[in-house]
Amino acid sequence: MHSYKGKHSEEEFQNVDKLLKEILEDDFEINIPIDFADNVVEKVEKRKSIQEALLRHLMMSLGLLVILAFTVAFLFYFGLQEANLLLEFVIQFKYPIAFVLFIITAIQLADSFLLSRTKDQLGE
Repeated sequence: MHSYKGKHSEEEFQNVDKLLKEILEDDFEINIPIDFADNVVEKVEKRKSIQEALLRHLMMSLGLLVILAFTVAFLFYFGLQEANLLLEFVIQFKYPIAFVLFIITAIQLADSFLLSRTKDQLGE
């Protein structure tokens, strides 16, 4: 039956053949839910929308930072008195300004995530 001549006997090969035949004759018992593909697509789309929202907020934050930097540079370039007043104001109120900017960013991020969840719930 088998051309392999070695440590194993013919009886062992017959047992293995019999076992393989039994395994192949049995029904394959993996149950995949009907909506498995839909669930996978939904998770992928949700991750993609979250990544897009984070990228959008990052770009908005960087844009705001660049605008502020150009404004301060413009004021200092022309040597305007308002530049010193603006810088003193920012230094004096740096913690409240940082807190307000942090809260605004957190509200925007939470809004994006909650809106994406609400869209998913409305779709169901």
